[in-house]
Amino acid sequence: MAAPSTATIEVDAVARRARRRAAADPRFAGALRELVEAPTAPAGSFSRTAASAVNRQRRDDARREFLADALATADVQRLLGLGTPQAVHRLRSRGKLVGRQIGNATWFPRWQFSGGERRPRLDDVLASLGRFTTDALAADRVMRLERTELDGRSIADSLDDPRRSPTAWSILASLGA
Repeated sequence: MAAPSTATIEVDAVARRARRRAAADPRFAGALRELVEAPTAPAGSFSRTAASAVNRQRRDDARREFLADALATADVQRLLGLGTPQAVHRLRSRGKLVGRQIGNATWFPRWQFSGGERRPRLDDVLASLGRFTTDALAADRVMRLERTELDGRSIADSLDDPRRSPTAWSILASLGA
């Protein structure tokens, strides 16, 4: 009997890793199931199916992370002491807050607020983000992504830190450039 080829050994290693990850991550297991059940002909189907499954998982993760640290319109209204939900939506429509409608509710990333009001220099933050994206989920990911140049902290966490703030502002300034 011939020794297993390098390709066989690599496939076995990948299968073991996939099995461990699927056991720990049900979303990955679902994406993996789609890949395994995907047709292999014509040639492009498999890669499109794989890319679609991975992209869907990433979008779902981004939405889940966004909602986990966002405030609903009513929460923002109470926080800012505004009289009506429409006042919150006016701030959003004027570019003074970024928010995203999901279902019947609009959600606002929590990093926009500090001490019961809009965070200091939020207009500058939103202007920088606006050069990169108008999407609230994408803006939230940019602001909350942990960065090595910020010692593993996010831009949102670093803006109020005198030591990290210059780097955070530099990163914001480079968006969309």
